[in-house]
Amino acid sequence: MGRRGLYALVLALASMLHVLIPACHGNNSVRLMLIEELRTAPADRDVLAHVPKAQRHLWEHHDGRSINETLQSFTAIPVDITVAIKLIGFDGDGINNVKVKEADFLRYLHGLHLDMHTPALEPELRNLAIQPRLHFQISKAPTALTHKLAGALTSASFAARTGKGANVVTYVPHTVVDDILAAEEREQAAAGSPGHGSTPSFTLYFLNLEPPSNTDYLYTYREDPNLVAAGNWSEFGSCPGLLYASDQTTSGAGFAWVDMGAAPYSYGPLRGNQGQVFPHSLPHAANYQPNVASLAILPDLAATAASAIRHLVWPPLQHAKLALPRPSGASSLVVQVVHIHDTLAIPPQSLQRLVIQKELERALSGSAMTVEVRESFLSFAMCDLCVNAYTNALRVRTQRREGSAVVATSGQILDRLALHQTLSQYSDIILAYAGVHETHDTLPVFLFDLSMKDEALLLDGALQAAAFPDMVVAVATRANSAHTRFSCGYATRHIKPSEVTREVLGGILQSAFGVAHIALRYHPASGTGWDYLWAIGATPFGPLSDMMSISGATASTVRRNLAVVELDRQAGRIAAVLQGMSRLSPKGQWNRAVPSTDTRNRLHARINVAAIKMELAVMALSQGRNSDALRMARLLSHDASAMERLALHVESALLAKMNCQGVTDWTVLLWPPAGSLLAVALAVWWRSRGARLRAEARYDKIY
Repeated sequence: MGRRGLYALVLALASMLHVLIPACHGNNSVRLMLIEELRTAPADRDVLAHVPKAQRHLWEHHDGRSINETLQSFTAIPVDITVAIKLIGFDGDGINNVKVKEADFLRYLHGLHLDMHTPALEPELRNLAIQPRLHFQISKAPTALTHKLAGALTSASFAARTGKGANVVTYVPHTVVDDILAAEEREQAAAGSPGHGSTPSFTLYFLNLEPPSNTDYLYTYREDPNLVAAGNWSEFGSCPGLLYASDQTTSGAGFAWVDMGAAPYSYGPLRGNQGQVFPHSLPHAANYQPNVASLAILPDLAATAASAIRHLVWPPLQHAKLALPRPSGASSLVVQVVHIHDTLAIPPQSLQRLVIQKELERALSGSAMTVEVRESFLSFAMCDLCVNAYTNALRVRTQRREGSAVVATSGQILDRLALHQTLSQYSDIILAYAGVHETHDTLPVFLFDLSMKDEALLLDGALQAAAFPDMVVAVATRANSAHTRFSCGYATRHIKPSEVTREVLGGILQSAFGVAHIALRYHPASGTGWDYLWAIGATPFGPLSDMMSISGATASTVRRNLAVVELDRQAGRIAAVLQGMSRLSPKGQWNRAVPSTDTRNRLHARINVAAIKMELAVMALSQGRNSDALRMARLLSHDASAMERLALHVESALLAKMNCQGVTDWTVLLWPPAGSLLAVALAVWWRSRGARLRAEARYDKIY
């Protein structure tokens, strides 16, 4: 944590102690020692249980809140998220001489009224107890940083334009800007001092630098220099663009940048499908009238910032059933890649295991969670269940191929749902065929390596890999390329069916850690939707990129998901105990719900310590220290378990006991038969009386 984080921690803990334990005036050193131990305690240590009994009474103080008031603090957990937005070239020295005032921009950001939640989308929508609250820090970049970026961009543009015409788009490596901003982020983190506002969890840069000699330029993402020099962007592995979510390691959740001076560009799904990015999707200062540009650009800047928040800062969870921590309590996960191949020999390499291992380790850095990626090979000849799953999922479908002319062709696809259904039914047997017998802490990845197939074969005709809660399914063939339903600059994107490393990495992130597709968005009013604005660059999702690294925002999302799911689970356990207590005392009185003074004191001690742990977890989430938040959330499990044991003790003491008093009168045995005889006599009399009345009525009619 560094001196800055320790200073902020002590200040926050002092304020929390003032609220949580106002009546404990003595022995502050003991309490601070406990807090210090919480800061460094491993997740499997019950800190309160190791406090000497002579000092434990310091934590048994009741803070005066009712049961319902205490319950509220564990069912709605607010987390303050600070997003820093830095403006570069908005002092009148950029395009169209745009001048933006921080206060004006902040007013538009507040006008967005972003209704943020922490939703888990599958299997059905559920909002977790964590409720993010957004705060913004708007600032202008230092002049030195502006000049450094302008100089680097000018040099790179002139170098790329050498030997080309005047109206040709120039392609600049994204590292020209990204390296400078990453160095700035590290310098700011190292030079930061305590007391200067909240630590931002994410930083977004807006660049509005005047392009050199009015050059149209775009950024490339780790392309072959020879390919870039040729200028044939249709052969690029990744779509060029004008923004980037950095994959460099910095503090918090990382940073991203948008260069509004770059040339407008379009990419995304074909045929106008949802989420397509158009040239006007991002603001460009040259598109506004000069006399109103400074004001007209503000709502578009705010909308772009909102998009970054929903996709990078606080995206939804795909699901809340994460692979870590394991149900057994283990902190390690084995990702078992099973190559199911159609040849007797081992097929050509279609997956780079070490790349996946490296990216997963980077995403889990500091979290005490470990992932190991293993490979095994299984031939069709040795696995009849694999052949059965494959053949049952094969379908023939007529597809429309996009291009200069629309052509309808018939081809084979794999039905991913049918494939998953069969594989899930026999997964343990297939893993045993592959030599994997311990499957408790294993996430299987079934990769169909079809070396004898020259045609492209995709899942549902569009995907190379698909994620499910219990496995990842992928397919690779020898085909050189395959058409997709996506475009890059109005040209159809192609993928390499023989390489599935990126797609499998994305599937693992979705299946094991609940990371949603980078283009997936959620809003409480409109539900889920798609926006491919950030689906280029360092992302393992979608066909618009070819980079095998993940951005700092995605890596932070992995740790955030682990932390918020664990915090929601443990807070939910505590809330369930408190709900049971509230039923015993509708008015929320502790002495009515828990009559035993000793039990009540121990319950208060657990609640006080749990509240501090939760505050520490919330503070870590606010600062982007998601690994610390996960550790603190796991520490909550000890208090939740102790409170559940105390609740069982209270329940056993409240079991009703029936005591018989006095003697039983033998005359009560006569009442049932006597009553029955009387009822029968009355029924016979009533029936005979009715028959007599009917006979008299008939007699009167005759005479």
